[in-house]
Amino acid sequence: MSGKLAKFLALSTEEKRVFLSAVLLLPLIWLVLRLFGLAHLQAWIDRVPFAARMQLSVAELSDIGALVNSAARYTPSPVTCLTRSLLLRWLLRRRGIASVLRIGVQLVEGRLDAHAWVEYQGVPINDAPDVGQRFAAFNETLSPEAFSSP
Repeated sequence: MSGKLAKFLALSTEEKRVFLSAVLLLPLIWLVLRLFGLAHLQAWIDRVPFAARMQLSVAELSDIGALVNSAARYTPSPVTCLTRSLLLRWLLRRRGIASVLRIGVQLVEGRLDAHAWVEYQGVPINDAPDVGQRFAAFNETLSPEAFSSP
């Protein structure tokens, strides 16, 4: 049995569900992001009703983030940190967990790099714990109205 298949089979039923959902939904999130933009996709995610709140630890939330990140390697579409983070926010919201999308920038050799990650109670759950120190995060997200013409 291949190492990848063995790892997949070793996952719990819920972990398999998250992984397979991510593999299927990441291309859709990527497409919707390209067609409608970040502000509209965020507004849609924020309209998703909270489900009954699940009691999950930060470690368990980080595991969901890791599954989404792993699933990105198996999708047919391009997947970015923003795409992964938006999907993770949606998955968490469906579990009744409020999270925050963070977008930050850093200057590397004269080039401005951008990065997106998700935080739960100020803790990054789909990235390294120091991501907030490496990237200067914007303090607020833009609503769809910010892009509307007067």
